[in-house]
Amino acid sequence: MTHQPQDKPLLGILQGRLIPRKALLELADAQGVLAVAITPDSEIDPQTKTIKNVVAVQGGNTVPLPSVPFPHVVYDMQFSKGKGQKRRQHFRGIAKALNAAGSHFINPYNSLGLVNDKVAFGELMSRNGISSPSCYPYSKESFEKMLSKHESVFVKPVSGNQGFGIITATRSELGIELMYIIVASCGTEIERRQRWYKPENVFAAIEDIRSDEGWSQSEYFLQPSVDYFPWDGRWTWLRASVQRAEEGRLGVVGIVFNYLHCSEYGGRHDDPQILYAKIAENCDKPAKDIEHACARIALATHQVLEDAIGQKIGELGMDILLDNNGNPHILEANNKQGNLIYWDPQYAGTQNPGGFMNPEFNERAKAMDVNRNNAILQYAEFLAAKALDSGGV
Repeated sequence: MTHQPQDKPLLGILQGRLIPRKALLELADAQGVLAVAITPDSEIDPQTKTIKNVVAVQGGNTVPLPSVPFPHVVYDMQFSKGKGQKRRQHFRGIAKALNAAGSHFINPYNSLGLVNDKVAFGELMSRNGISSPSCYPYSKESFEKMLSKHESVFVKPVSGNQGFGIITATRSELGIELMYIIVASCGTEIERRQRWYKPENVFAAIEDIRSDEGWSQSEYFLQPSVDYFPWDGRWTWLRASVQRAEEGRLGVVGIVFNYLHCSEYGGRHDDPQILYAKIAENCDKPAKDIEHACARIALATHQVLEDAIGQKIGELGMDILLDNNGNPHILEANNKQGNLIYWDPQYAGTQNPGGFMNPEFNERAKAMDVNRNNAILQYAEFLAAKALDSGGV
């Protein structure tokens, strides 16, 4: 469908790279909805309330649009990892101008500090009776005490950044393993680094890593691993996509099982049913009960966060750990969980822990992504209609 220059987009997507946004743009095009990608080359004109140099998909083709009016709704997917300060300031300026002009946001503008502050998040969960690993101040004494009691300790920045800056310390036969993620020199690739140390040298090594990677100015905290269910001795977790969709209704759109870490960081995606079934073999809970418990804790966490900020939240990615008894624990919430979070063609053809080949699971994973993008468009339509009914943009 071809749209005219004066047509106001339903959705403006803030993200530097086109590939993660393209599926959402294609879905909007198939539904006859105008959605545009706001890029590092886009410029705003607050006087005319227009954005220059955006990208859309029309008739199945990716096309540049010289100018469009400010969108009804903004979907801010812009991450800071690996990007320069100039680009971050560019997108922040655009988001600020769109908010000032009355555009609505899938996630409320500049209101999710509780999600990014992992210590405050953990305290909020504790006050509301939601199981979440405890957080402790970052110090040498606390770290060594925790590592003597737990197999793994997470050394995390208070302000989350898509897993960057996290150092995991794990006891092993080779000593204390430190693992962390960095952006490669080209700024687009990711490396996972692992090193082993004697226990008495670990904290000094962590301080060296923080200094070398430019993380020493960030405030850190400590978080012990829960008694999670391991797969071949490796870390397992779930990512639940909790979203508002048609008429603003809240639900769990999809859940994926991750082995070690998400595929971007060298792990594998898989069907969560194989994890539920495996845990059910070792405890007295049926797999279906474990599945329902994961959905309940994800929804409860979302609603607690909404109550805390006093606003509706359109989308959160909940990271859930399952222990050996099939009990779920919220590790963290992510307000910018990324697109194509369930399906990554880069890993097609590789063996995953369930014994399936990833292409077999990818067909279901791609369907989950379609559902997730559908929810974004449905909630955007709900927000736009609500604003028009109240006389807004």
